[in-house]
Amino acid sequence: MPNSLSSRLSSLGAHAAGLAVSFAGGAAFAWFGVPAAWLSGAMLASAVCAGLRLFPPMVGPLRDASMLIAGVSLGMGVTPDALEALRAYPVSLTLLVIGMMAIMGTSTFVLVRFAKWPLRESFFASAPGALTAVMLTAAEVRADVGRIALLQVSRLFVLVMVLPTVITALEPPGQAEAPRHLVISPVGLAITFAASMVAAALLHRLRVAAPLVMGAMAASALLAATGEIVGTLPSVMSNAGFVVIGTFIGQRFRDIDFASLVRVLPAIGLSMASTLSVAGLFATAVTVLTGIPIGATVVAFSPGGLEAMTILALALGQDPLYVSVHHLARFVLIGLFVPLAMGIWPQLGRGSNGSGQ
Repeated sequence: MPNSLSSRLSSLGAHAAGLAVSFAGGAAFAWFGVPAAWLSGAMLASAVCAGLRLFPPMVGPLRDASMLIAGVSLGMGVTPDALEALRAYPVSLTLLVIGMMAIMGTSTFVLVRFAKWPLRESFFASAPGALTAVMLTAAEVRADVGRIALLQVSRLFVLVMVLPTVITALEPPGQAEAPRHLVISPVGLAITFAASMVAAALLHRLRVAAPLVMGAMAASALLAATGEIVGTLPSVMSNAGFVVIGTFIGQRFRDIDFASLVRVLPAIGLSMASTLSVAGLFATAVTVLTGIPIGATVVAFSPGGLEAMTILALALGQDPLYVSVHHLARFVLIGLFVPLAMGIWPQLGRGSNGSGQ
């Protein structure tokens, strides 16, 4: 029993030390005025620690709590102006569908033609998001999941690090982020989190993607839009959530072989360049056609994961409803498109030698 207690205390201490390092990374970025500092700074610090195997992987309940906090923050940012912008969504979502296929096609071509990757691995690595679904499908057809994961995780890392600076350069300071004056009351906070947990549990049972973030966002958005709850989360709570989420994103590098990462860096660079160029073109087109701010369209069309990109939108003060709707739509589209494409082009389910190995 004493040994068990000692082991638990040691584990808690290691987790606390890991979070402290992530917090220090976020604080350093905030000190230097880096956009989305608490998220990107924590992610970078966590990735370095994960690569060096300094701390054990963070426990799931802590991540769940941070996702719930992020979802509530997102929902409370759904303003009447955001609801008014819904009428522009059909145009934007149509371009999202076309853009998703253009992104996958361009990246696949670049990886096959210039990086000399097999068609199958190039196709799965080029999927803009929905990492879990893509990896499961790739594993079923015995694709090189290690190579695919390297590119997918590296792309997410680069997006979270680079997009804040890009968006800050594209938009004048303060344009994207609305002023926040009123902090939610303790009673309102308790009601919001209770409703968010119920909604998240319901979405989990329905197997909706990212149920914690989406459920909390839906519940808090409903309460905010109807005027039942007024205010925003305390910045201390929001920043703590960003630090934990950044820590979890960074820890994806824990199981990555850095020798393999170095070998695929040229392919990662080629894919990133083609993917971001195409996404940027479609994001610009949506801004021109609909008037939606370029910062929101860039985050919405960026080929990252549903949770990470939605949370990045929150950190950058972009329209959370717009960004989350588009990333959720793309998540569903990828889930439908990948099996459909494999049915149309059977060679995607076979290795380069046609054996399926």
